[in-house]
Amino acid sequence: MAKKVSTVVTEYLLEQIKLGNYQLGDKLPSERELMQILNVGRSSLREALNTLVDMDVLEKRMGIGVFVKKTDLTNLVDSYVLSALLDTEMSGDLLEFRLMLEVESAGLAALKATDQELEMMEQAITKHILAIEQDKPTIEADELFHKSIVLATRNSVFIKVYHFMTDLLHSFRNDLLKIENKEKSLQYHQEIYQAIKTRNKPQAKAVMREHLLVVTNRYTQAQKQVN
Repeated sequence: MAKKVSTVVTEYLLEQIKLGNYQLGDKLPSERELMQILNVGRSSLREALNTLVDMDVLEKRMGIGVFVKKTDLTNLVDSYVLSALLDTEMSGDLLEFRLMLEVESAGLAALKATDQELEMMEQAITKHILAIEQDKPTIEADELFHKSIVLATRNSVFIKVYHFMTDLLHSFRNDLLKIENKEKSLQYHQEIYQAIKTRNKPQAKAVMREHLLVVTNRYTQAQKQVN
């Protein structure tokens, strides 16, 4: 199966940075020049650039251009995983991995969470409520909630892998949240929080699994309608 054009562009730019052709602080060629160099359309190029901005590799400066923000890419996952994220047909693999990681994280959090992480979860829930009341995006609240659970595992490997995954999931998560029921997600977050707070490991894992499966199924159905 052929890769999306934007995926090919993203991988090309990452490879150029790894090879040292673009140094820290360097300004990339203009969009027009990159379109000519890569023989791609504007929308595919912009999608690739936005992905690398979300991954904190590039930085857009209004009215000036796009600059290299990070050249140490050793902590980025390999291009195959990036392709799995960006190619819709393969994105299910990433969602399955997220399910496994976050369900186990919820269970560990129920055993290890401190007052500090519980407070972070409470803050995330409060942000979520305010976002709903003000009809604003809930992505910040969502990311804070899930991050606080992984931090509560006290497992350095879980935390590092989660950070790798969220670098890739940021843009993807926006698409998920567009089709997600904000009120239902809030209810799941509240139930997960209560299970972790009361040290109920089986309940924390069960509700997290149900929450993520609902999101995944809604995304899968939405993609079928598009295709």
